[in-house]
Amino acid sequence: MKLVFSCLIIVMLSCSSSKKISTQLPYEIESVYFQKWIGGQEQTGSGINFYIQFKNPLPENQTLAKLYFQNKEGFFDKEDETHFTVRFYSKPQNQDLIMDGDSTNEYGNKAPEITQPKFELQPNEAILEFHNGNEIQHYKIVDIKEKELLAYPSSRPRN
Repeated sequence: MKLVFSCLIIVMLSCSSSKKISTQLPYEIESVYFQKWIGGQEQTGSGINFYIQFKNPLPENQTLAKLYFQNKEGFFDKEDETHFTVRFYSKPQNQDLIMDGDSTNEYGNKAPEITQPKFELQPNEAILEFHNGNEIQHYKIVDIKEKELLAYPSSRPRN
């Protein structure tokens, strides 16, 4: 009997610690979109800017903390009372790989870093993480629109 009771307690505790994701956001969104960008010069990199605007300011006790989007996670910058932005930056890849028919000659190559995403999401879905005191809440938003790629111009050549 003690064993059954102990197993029941463990199951209840593990269920309560799992992340609950709601699709019913308690705040009305005015607009939400993302825009990819690329730098105009070699080595400037690229990235994604994610924008969200609420109809009304968030309550004082509610903090918009993190965004999970396209296998990335980032922190929000508060532009004003209703506008928030997350910027994901991708550094240009500048690594020399040694490619050889004999794999022992490729010893100096660095292995790629593989990270598991916290949430399984489609490319046009995101998870918003809110902090309300000690409580953490997750809300899923879908059908996020993508705006046209923003290509920054390269600088003029110096004469």
